[in-house]
Amino acid sequence: MYRIGIDTGGTNTDVVLTHVDTGRIYYTKTPTTPKELLTGINNGIHKIVAQCGITPQEIRELVYGTTIVVNMIAQKESEATALITTKGFRDVLEIGRAYRSENIYDINMEKPEPLVKRNLRFEVSERMNFMGEALTPVSETEVMAIVEKLKEKNIRAVAVCLMHAYANPQHEVEIKRIIQREWPEVYVSVSSEIIPQFREYERTSTTVINAYMMPNMASHIVEFKEEMEKKQMAANCYMMQGNAGIMTFDAALQKPVSVSESGPIAGIIAANYMCELIGEKNIITLDMGGTSADVALIQNNIMRFTTENSVEGYPISIPTVDLSFIGAGGGSIAWCDEGGALKVGPISAGADPGPVCYGKGGTRPTVTDANLVTGRIRPEIFEENLENAMEKTAAAIREHVAEPLEIDLVKAAEGIIDVVNSNMIRAIKFVSVQKGYDPRDFTLVAFGGAGGLHAGKLAEDLEIPKVIVPYSPGTFCALGLVLSDIKCDRVHTRLMTKEQISARLLNQIYTELDQQGLQELEKQQVNKEHILLVRTCDMRYFGQAFEISVPMPSKVLSEDDIDNMIDQFHTLHEQAYGHCMREDPIEFVNYRVSAIGTFSKPDLLQNARLIQSDAGDERLTGTAIFDGREYPVAVINRDSLKAGEQVEGPAIIAEMGATTVVYPGHTAVIDEMKNIVMYTNLKGEEVK
Repeated sequence: MYRIGIDTGGTNTDVVLTHVDTGRIYYTKTPTTPKELLTGINNGIHKIVAQCGITPQEIRELVYGTTIVVNMIAQKESEATALITTKGFRDVLEIGRAYRSENIYDINMEKPEPLVKRNLRFEVSERMNFMGEALTPVSETEVMAIVEKLKEKNIRAVAVCLMHAYANPQHEVEIKRIIQREWPEVYVSVSSEIIPQFREYERTSTTVINAYMMPNMASHIVEFKEEMEKKQMAANCYMMQGNAGIMTFDAALQKPVSVSESGPIAGIIAANYMCELIGEKNIITLDMGGTSADVALIQNNIMRFTTENSVEGYPISIPTVDLSFIGAGGGSIAWCDEGGALKVGPISAGADPGPVCYGKGGTRPTVTDANLVTGRIRPEIFEENLENAMEKTAAAIREHVAEPLEIDLVKAAEGIIDVVNSNMIRAIKFVSVQKGYDPRDFTLVAFGGAGGLHAGKLAEDLEIPKVIVPYSPGTFCALGLVLSDIKCDRVHTRLMTKEQISARLLNQIYTELDQQGLQELEKQQVNKEHILLVRTCDMRYFGQAFEISVPMPSKVLSEDDIDNMIDQFHTLHEQAYGHCMREDPIEFVNYRVSAIGTFSKPDLLQNARLIQSDAGDERLTGTAIFDGREYPVAVINRDSLKAGEQVEGPAIIAEMGATTVVYPGHTAVIDEMKNIVMYTNLKGEEVK
């Protein structure tokens, strides 16, 4: 059975095809076509089925990862959206929160303009209290009058977010029923179905983004399905979510906000899956592509999740893998600010026109251009046609960096690399040092087209002893797609202290959440024998504003389990903040269940054994610059390297869509899964 993963990034569309039964995996890349995303996707499908000798009709499952939600919000590409909320809360989106997330002293901070303008926000005079008791009923006449006004304004989607709907969704359900009866063609998103938890600003923002995306997501998915029908593909289609699971296209139509961060997540899934197989428990992932770099930390092979997310400044309060994102990719443009400081990114040359060296019209120097000039990217083996590119590339770096800073070409090129490395080091420290973890206790797993170019130096500067670059790192996120499981999250908010809570009450709450999760997986046609339920509880000290997620056993709970949860909370609080207050009262806030439908996975070790290469053992030689000094380097085709082989730095290892640099003083070993394992602080006993 064939399963395909398609990851549409800002620069490239990566495609992985696997035969699940045999474990064989095929990899390819094609340029992303931003104006017509499906063109790049079609090109990738045609390319990979030709490579493995099958027809598109033989593909049975398709998993799609995309940044479509982020792109559409950033570019404000959506139909008009309206909001219906409780009387007195019309301006929640504008008021937001009092804190300034970037800089608390910035009095000139500009908040993003609300996605729903004030004249499209409507109030209804209903009221529910925080215990879920109805105080004022919904007026059907009032709602019908609002619907008539919305029709006049050519609204395509309506968000409904009422006060305390998380405690009792009855009034939201009534309003949705009235809207769908009076206006069946409009898209409706209600908070109790999207995010039934407290904090009205985040809940309203998330619900609005979901509604905002529904028309465009529907048209994109319909177009996608039509393209699949043209190929006579009858595959089950899924989309990647930010919660490290996938959902069917039909489910994504109802909850597009779930796929807002789907692109980077798949690589983290692949890294964790691979590292479990080889016994690496603690890892930091670095995904550096053409446009951005994403960093995440995993301890004991358990991914960290957060609900404090945002897209283009708009809060999205759904469970998402905790990662740090920066505009640092191979296509990130280098520039000098008015004060004469060298900057890199966040603006990227993207796929079109791309770096100067690609010869597609780019004129501003990028990180890729700097790696070419320093000899770390080799024209003779790089996937793009870099013939006669050196002269134009060097001229661009001279004009935009070297001359303004009055330095020579080599210093300018290395300066670009140093700046982008510094940006990534800060991102790695953000997910590690700033959260109580020592990066020296972790292994750096680097992927993406540019990850292997920079990982060795980043690890050296951070004193991380080991770096792993997986096979075909440029398509690693697409591999993560075919390794993913279906997942849906359910949450219930109920604030209770230790004195108020009981095992009986917890069992009642979690049983209901379990049933909701099981029903959702049943809609997505998951067999019961493939279902796993994972429980967590958000807890805090009484009086705190934010919570810590505590894992819970998936069984009938006892009073002892509550005491164990409290002990775990104290431990996690101490790890995160350096202290705990065991005598202080505890508050239980949100109760969560993740319902997971597991898929069969391709055997990565078996695939490594099946890989055959026509590459000979012949190695090219060249020169590359490190720290201002020119070194002779071996230039190696990765497919010529066999398990157990050792490479002394400096060396350049190249493959389809990616390059790995073994820096001076470092050593690389090829393991049985064909990973490049680099040691930055070489000790004889570490190299096996």
